[in-house]
Amino acid sequence: MLSSVAYFLASTLILQPVQAEVAERLRQAKVAPEVISQAQACVSSALPTLVQRVGDDYSWAVTTAAGVWLGLTPLERVVADVAPSCRGTVDTLRAT
Repeated sequence: MLSSVAYFLASTLILQPVQAEVAERLRQAKVAPEVISQAQACVSSALPTLVQRVGDDYSWAVTTAAGVWLGLTPLERVVADVAPSCRGTVDTLRAT
């Protein structure tokens, strides 16, 4: 039960908004669609780690979700936090 709540919070409140914002910023930077797909796949691959983090630290989840939704938390920081293996995506986002 608790893991399904963590999954819902991680996916709906953090991962989906981050993926949408990543895609939009990369589209605006006129990055190739293949690169956008790769960036989204990379961020998606972090879901199990993100679910674990949300389950372990609800306050981090709430703060991160609020920051994403309100535009107060830099997207690059969120991607680096939830998907540290997506360094290329983070570098591209910083350049846009």
